[in-house]
Amino acid sequence: MAEGNVSGREATVFDFGHFRNTDGAGIRTMIFFKGCPLRCKWCSNPWGLSVAPQLAVNRERCVGCGACVRVCKQQVNSIGEDGRVEMDWERCSACGLCVAICPASCRKIAGERYDAQGLYEQVRRDLTFTRRGRSGITLSGGEVLMQWEVAAEVLRLCKRDYIDTCIETSAFGPWEHLEALAAYCDTAFVDLKHMDSARHREVTGAPNELILENIECLCAYMEQRGRRVIVRHPVIPGYTDDESNAEAIARFMAQLPGKPDLNILPYHNLGELKYTMIGEECEVTGLDMMKKTDERIGRIVEACERLAPQVRVTVGGENIHWD
Repeated sequence: MAEGNVSGREATVFDFGHFRNTDGAGIRTMIFFKGCPLRCKWCSNPWGLSVAPQLAVNRERCVGCGACVRVCKQQVNSIGEDGRVEMDWERCSACGLCVAICPASCRKIAGERYDAQGLYEQVRRDLTFTRRGRSGITLSGGEVLMQWEVAAEVLRLCKRDYIDTCIETSAFGPWEHLEALAAYCDTAFVDLKHMDSARHREVTGAPNELILENIECLCAYMEQRGRRVIVRHPVIPGYTDDESNAEAIARFMAQLPGKPDLNILPYHNLGELKYTMIGEECEVTGLDMMKKTDERIGRIVEACERLAPQVRVTVGGENIHWD
C-alpha cells in the first residue's frame, strides 16, 4: 500500500479510550476497530465482533417511557411486563432514531465510520493534554487487521509526528496486512490463546497455524527494527488453562526471535453485560474473576522459568515493564 493511498476509505470504530494507562507506554488513546474473524467463546468485547454498526441498549437504565416504541419504524421495541423495553433484535436496522430520543440515554449505536485523518484528529486532541509526558496511540478491536488499510494510515500519520504507536492483534490474517501495520509500530501486542490447533479451533472458531507463523514473522520483523513484541496469553478457566498448553507456550516463546515478553491476562467477566446489550448470549458465564495469584497463573510462570528462562513474564495488563 502506497503511503497515504487510502483516499475515500473509511473504517468502522466502536469505541475510543481516552487517557488510558495500560496497553502501551504512558498515557494512551485507544481506538477500537469493529469486526473480528475469530469467535473466542470468552470474548470481552462482543461489540467488536461484527463489522456492521449495531444498536446497544442498557435495559437496566430504561425508564419505560415508550419513546423508542413510538419512533421505531421497524417495530423493534415494546414495553415488557416489568415496565422496561424489550427488543426484537432481528428487526433492528441500527438506524439510530431511538438513540436521540431516549431520555435515559440507555441507547447508543456501536459503530461509526471514520477516515484515517478523522481518527488521527482524535489522537491529536488528546495529545493537547498529554504530549509533555510519554504518550501515544494503541489500535485495538475487534481485530485491527480486518480494516488494515485505514489502520496503517493512522499509524503512519502518528509516526510522522513522532507519536508512540501500538497495536493489539490476534495475528489471524495475511502476513502482508500485519506487516503493513508493524511498519509503523513501536510495540505490537499479539494474542496467543492455545497451542493445540484442534483445541484452538474449538474455542476460537479457527485453527492456529497462521497465527503461530505470523507471530514468528512479527518477532523477526520487529527485532530487525529494534521494536518490541509482547505476546499476551489470556488464561480462561476450562478453555486455555490446561498444563500441556502452559508448557507448549513456554517452548514456543523460547524459540521466538527477539526474546518477546509474555504477558499473562487472568480471566475477567467484565464483558458479559455487553452481550445482552446487543441481543447476544455470552457462552462463558458464571466463572469467577481470576486472581493474579491463581495456581493456574503460577503454572505458566513456572513453565517459562523452566523452559524459557530468557522470557520476561508479567501478569496483568498494568504490570508490563516499559524500559
